[in-house]
Amino acid sequence: MYSVQTINFNYEELRKKLDSFEDINSYVDNVKKTLILKKQQWQNTLASEKSNITRHNEEIKSFEKNQKSLIATLDREKKEIHKLQTEVSNLKIDENTIIERKNFLVMQIDAMKKEIQKQRDSIVGKQISLEAQLSKNEPELKRFADRLAFTMEGARDDAIIFTFTCIYENDSSQPCSFTLDVGESIYTVLECNPPLDQIEELVTQLNESRDFYTFVKRMRQAF
Repeated sequence: MYSVQTINFNYEELRKKLDSFEDINSYVDNVKKTLILKKQQWQNTLASEKSNITRHNEEIKSFEKNQKSLIATLDREKKEIHKLQTEVSNLKIDENTIIERKNFLVMQIDAMKKEIQKQRDSIVGKQISLEAQLSKNEPELKRFADRLAFTMEGARDDAIIFTFTCIYENDSSQPCSFTLDVGESIYTVLECNPPLDQIEELVTQLNESRDFYTFVKRMRQAF
């Protein structure tokens, strides 16, 4: 009689292995879910970064555009500053030229004032001298006028008209006259009526001798 040999399938061990496989599948599923979640997060992050990169690129382009505009503005301002500096330099040159011209004119004006004052003092001195001389000459001239039958009258400033009468026997009232300029150191006859050929010679003798009374007598004799 044969006996049936019992086979040991070791179910417990097999069950443990199956349980272990189920745990592995569960782990794999969890890992897959984790990876899928991280992938979605990474994709979301990547999309956000791409959006940020796009935005940053646009900002960079805007900054570059603004930079070009600023550079152009700076160039214009540099040119304007250079132009203004040139104008300021020119104005300083003009100002210096004006100051130099002003100083030169002031010097000329001062020199002219001094010269005018010098001439004025000279004229005043001559007038004082002439007035003193006339004050001395007036009495003697009056005696001569009475003796030589002539009159004196002012024609204008520094000029005297001498008029003689009793020259012509047939008409004692007919006058002869001459106008003498006494305003300068050199006497000159401005007018003579009737004209005398020797008038220049007589005036030259007067200026050389300064003998006024002899000149008047010679003028009467010449008439």
